[in-house]
Amino acid sequence: MISRLTWHGALSLAACLVALAAQAQAPAARCAGPPSAPVTAGGAPAREPTIKDYEQILKRQPRSARDYYDHGVLHERMGQHTSALLDYSQAIAQDPCLAQAYERRGAAYASLGQFERALKDLDEAIRIDANSASAYVNRGAAFEAMGQNQRALAEFSQAVALDPQFANAYLRRGGSYELAGELDRALQEYGEAIRLDPKDAQAYFFRGRTLIRQRQFERALGDLDQALRLDPRDAKAHQSRAAVFAAIGDHARSIEDYSAAIRLDARYALAYQGRGDAHARTGQPERALQDYGEAIRLNPQNAYAYYSRGLVLAGSGNHREAIEDMNQAIERKADFALAFRRRGMSQQKLGQLDRAVADFEAAIRLDARDTVALNELAWLLATSKQAQWRDGKRAVELARSACNLSGWKNPDLFDTYAAALAEAGRFEDAAKWQEAALESPEFARAHGPGARARLQLYRESKPFRAP
Repeated sequence: MISRLTWHGALSLAACLVALAAQAQAPAARCAGPPSAPVTAGGAPAREPTIKDYEQILKRQPRSARDYYDHGVLHERMGQHTSALLDYSQAIAQDPCLAQAYERRGAAYASLGQFERALKDLDEAIRIDANSASAYVNRGAAFEAMGQNQRALAEFSQAVALDPQFANAYLRRGGSYELAGELDRALQEYGEAIRLDPKDAQAYFFRGRTLIRQRQFERALGDLDQALRLDPRDAKAHQSRAAVFAAIGDHARSIEDYSAAIRLDARYALAYQGRGDAHARTGQPERALQDYGEAIRLNPQNAYAYYSRGLVLAGSGNHREAIEDMNQAIERKADFALAFRRRGMSQQKLGQLDRAVADFEAAIRLDARDTVALNELAWLLATSKQAQWRDGKRAVELARSACNLSGWKNPDLFDTYAAALAEAGRFEDAAKWQEAALESPEFARAHGPGARARLQLYRESKPFRAP
């Protein structure tokens, strides 16, 4: 391990940071000639310095702008962005025309979230060297991090125009198109990045991720497999491949990949949530609850983790704790229609019908096409033992809407529609739709005895009351 070393002996880090701020605010010198560049002897392209170079740099006195620049690159590679800033500032102090030092200092500022300073440095790098494609990419990355995607896209496009062989510029531009929802254009950009650099694992990962959004799962698997061949330690690629396996129903391999992602990154909350989903789908509620709990611990603001845990709790009959989790989900995502619906179902199980009705109404307001919420509310209004909640006319409207949205193909919805018609006094129609539901062999196997008992009630001009 390399120990932390200072360049100025008695000068403390705090004092260095004060000096750095002053240098950053000082007016940039105007460069009369072409930009300086960190190059090796003979004009060959600069290579990235190694640890051995680091040791040699420390021995040199006096140190040149190139020395400070190389030292900064090493600090940046080790994730020591503040130390890198100090080195780049020293490089700039010695050579105000060293465009790469402004560029790298700008990238370091962006890594620390100091975007205004980052843009100031990147602007200066481009002023000194207007042909630097990498400076445009870094400026685009800063704009993207600031949520200014259109400006980022313009920067990446300028980088491509300056250097049509710059694979990373296509990769970043693909990311901008993906953020904008232009998935086909994103795929084209990622494909070009792969053509230019077939060993770039990130390009395969990004293309695979976009293919998942298009539900092209087989193609996505191919790209994610290649990404992991090139970089087996990419936790995000394992997580994405796990999501594909889950989507195609291969839950065992999904769990394997989620587990691999967690081994590589023990704080990967999304992987815990995904593995929890897989455990829930494979009938392992205790493991699912453990994973959801860890996902929540790592990211307490994730509404979906609370919702998912609430589903498992409700499925186990623990409706009070399920309601608590749905409360947490809704607190974090006020327009979470599914959480309102699921909370309403648990409220109904506990006999809290006023709260159940309110939750179903909220779910429908948020998503008028939610056939489950429409059906649940229609059933409650049609079959409740408590007269204050029965409303045949409204139940018929809700049940009909659910049937319309499903294309009149779901026998479970016919069952509710029949109960609503009976509550409205339309017993002949109720019997007709109950018979239609029972024509489905699958429905008859699952609900036959109860459904036939309801049919007999309707034939006797009697409504059904839920137990």
